[in-house]
Amino acid sequence: MKKGLIILLAGLVLAVAGDAVVYRLGTRSARQLESSEQPELVWLQVEFHLSNAEFQRISSLHAAYLPQCAAMCQRIAAQTQALKTLLAATNQMTPEIEAAIAESARLRGECQRNMLRHFFEVSRTMPADAGKRYLAWVQEREFPDTMGMMGDK
Repeated sequence: MKKGLIILLAGLVLAVAGDAVVYRLGTRSARQLESSEQPELVWLQVEFHLSNAEFQRISSLHAAYLPQCAAMCQRIAAQTQALKTLLAATNQMTPEIEAAIAESARLRGECQRNMLRHFFEVSRTMPADAGKRYLAWVQEREFPDTMGMMGDK
């Protein structure tokens, strides 16, 4: 009985140790990306095979774009809250609600234009093939209803 318990415990310890080793090996690349200076961008360097110089240029563009993006997000959030406040105060369409909807649409359009400018600028810092693939990737995720429009020239 004692020998069986020892064998069972040894098997459990080996199974847990084996699982830990497999987990560590399987997640090594993800952990390395996460521990980098800019984990939100390192995947871009890996996926599009960018040199360190190309990656640094893109990192600079990203750093310059972030404050603009954050400011736009704040403006959109404030406008969304204003619209919600108007909607909570009535049960019918009013000129104020129509104006708030129009302003929301204008802000979202401005946001999309700014994002596209940024994406185009990033793509131009990459080698031509990588930039083209990047724009296709962006289009697929950010503008799924416009498939085919960005690459048609």
